[in-house]
Amino acid sequence: MTFLIFLGVLSVLVLIHEFGHFAAAKIFGIKVEEFALGLPFTRAIFKITFGETQYALYPLLFGGFVKLHGEEQQVTSNKKQSFFERGKKQRLLVLSAGIFMNVILALCLFVALYLMIGVPGETRELVTIDAVQVGSPAEKAGIKAGDRIANVAKILDLQLMAKTGTGKVVTLQIRRGETIALFEGIVEKNTQELAIDVVPENGVIGVSIGEYPYVTTTQCPMTNVQCPIRLVAASVKATSVWGSKILDGFRSIGKSLMAGKKPEGVAGPIGIYQLTGVVAGEGIFPLMELVAILSLNLAIFNVLPIPALDGGRIFFVWLEWARRKRVSPELEAKINGWGMAVLLALMALISLQDVIRIWWK
Repeated sequence: MTFLIFLGVLSVLVLIHEFGHFAAAKIFGIKVEEFALGLPFTRAIFKITFGETQYALYPLLFGGFVKLHGEEQQVTSNKKQSFFERGKKQRLLVLSAGIFMNVILALCLFVALYLMIGVPGETRELVTIDAVQVGSPAEKAGIKAGDRIANVAKILDLQLMAKTGTGKVVTLQIRRGETIALFEGIVEKNTQELAIDVVPENGVIGVSIGEYPYVTTTQCPMTNVQCPIRLVAASVKATSVWGSKILDGFRSIGKSLMAGKKPEGVAGPIGIYQLTGVVAGEGIFPLMELVAILSLNLAIFNVLPIPALDGGRIFFVWLEWARRKRVSPELEAKINGWGMAVLLALMALISLQDVIRIWWK
């Protein structure tokens, strides 16, 4: 099941990105020769043609592409539909459209998420019961794993209450109900508030506890005319916050590489596969948030001026603008080819690191 979910997530991210290039090209009248999911290093699983475009699926699904007429060099036929013949503005818009679509996907997912679980507000730490010992005072009192203790601010406060309250009745204000584990915190759902009396024995009540961040949310009924504005504002904020975190992550990786150190927090396809399985196990809402974050990650990664990425190709257009002279198509193609080789090698190394981290801890 994890593999199917991962495959679905990956396909959505890639298809949305490539659809951006596809749609922009169609709008400007540029011929799309091929629209593909997967990288063309093997024979296609299948190909089918509709109109002037061939649609294909390749086995190596960690990517996709849109092949435009006259994409890398000047053509002698059908110049009106050639990408090569277009002005710099149109080429920049076509190259940027995939990045734009990934940002829009993230924004739409945050809107849908907040519409269903509520608009997030402040975050606070709550002492939470992780486990209850069999036969303990806590079990006898009816305390359950997952309960939140509202009248205790810190773990030490509960420990002090248990020590000073040995043999006496201690009242705990319990919050109980379903929870949704998001990346920025836990959202409470259908919460009950209970007052539970427990009598500590030998200074303990028999629980394992932890402090976790909980996000307060407010439901936004669509009958309220201000609701769409609140939803979009919260989603734009989330997109901006996560975008900043991802940029900080890339800066950190860059600094580590420049210093000759191993970058921390980097995950390849195998690492993302593992994370997808863990998050999917928590439910559809955490999975929606993960897809939004991955979509932003893909967008920002593609902005980087690395050959073979959208950012690298955009850089060549800006360079043409600055020099007032086009870079040789042959040279650009060679540089992009080298860039692709380096990216694939890097992906292989990161995947090896993921394997070692996950299976040979």
